Amino acid sequence: MKQMDRRLLILMRLREERPVRAADLADVCECSVRTIYRDIDALCEAGVPVAAMPGEGYRLVEGYHLPPIAFTAEEAVQLLLGSDIALGLGTVGQREATLSAAAKVEAALRPETREEVDRLRERIRVSRWAQHETTQWLPLLQQAVINDRVLELRYHSFGSDELTQRQVEPHYLLHYGNDWHLVAYCRLRKEMRDFRAGRIREAELLDECFERMADADLESTYQEREHREVRVWLEASAVPWAREAPAYGLRGEEQSEGGSVFVYDTPDLRRLLPWLLSWGASARVLSPEDVIDRVRKEAQALAEAYGEA
Repeated sequence: MKQMDRRLLILMRLREERPVRAADLADVCECSVRTIYRDIDALCEAGVPVAAMPGEGYRLVEGYHLPPIAFTAEEAVQLLLGSDIALGLGTVGQREATLSAAAKVEAALRPETREEVDRLRERIRVSRWAQHETTQWLPLLQQAVINDRVLELRYHSFGSDELTQRQVEPHYLLHYGNDWHLVAYCRLRKEMRDFRAGRIREAELLDECFERMADADLESTYQEREHREVRVWLEASAVPWAREAPAYGLRGEEQSEGGSVFVYDTPDLRRLLPWLLSWGASARVLSPEDVIDRVRKEAQALAEAYGEA
């Protein structure tokens, strides 16, 4: 990040009501804490009154106001592209908020910037195909996460392929893999679980509130699950297309004679098996042995099914 852009970003963060730590500014700016100290000294020398709050961080002196900051064409385009993506992710009310926010960004543009933004927006777009109807449960899931309310779900589990009734304590709501995911403590399984919204058959917001667990963070939730390493060789002609649409759990790719070895770290073979079979003879499982045996049996079953047709 350029020095001027970094200092402008620091100023934006210092406008917040609560103090901001140098370490947090360094993370946002992707630089060292020492660089943040130098930037803050430079801002003070330029007449910006930055107050240091011992043990808390930095903030602007109360009563000091910065003049409105104009968007560059590149900044405006990125924000507007983000709003286009957000239109396909939120509830009806959130879509209205997204459109309103985008209108405010456009209203803040200088005349000379607007022309450039219009030109870029005409050429750089988010396809409408990327926009789709969100899960009907999204408003309910958001209420539960925001207000620490217990949810009762009827859920279709992928691993066991069964419908279960369970109460969960929602901690996080994430969007990935073209769907919303609720990360919650499952009272039935007595551990943190990831619930895909598209697999929720029924949901009810209960009156009961829960107390968030101090150690319930996203990183530990996914690290604690049991994973297995599966190594798959793909011939060279299939490698570029496999890179475009890898299966869940890809950890890395290693060059190999005649192709590449895709290394997977997977918690559930059922997620990986359809991907393996889709490549036919272009893919070969190298390890472990039980996965090789499973694929062999599936291939034999397919051959028998087509042989009887």
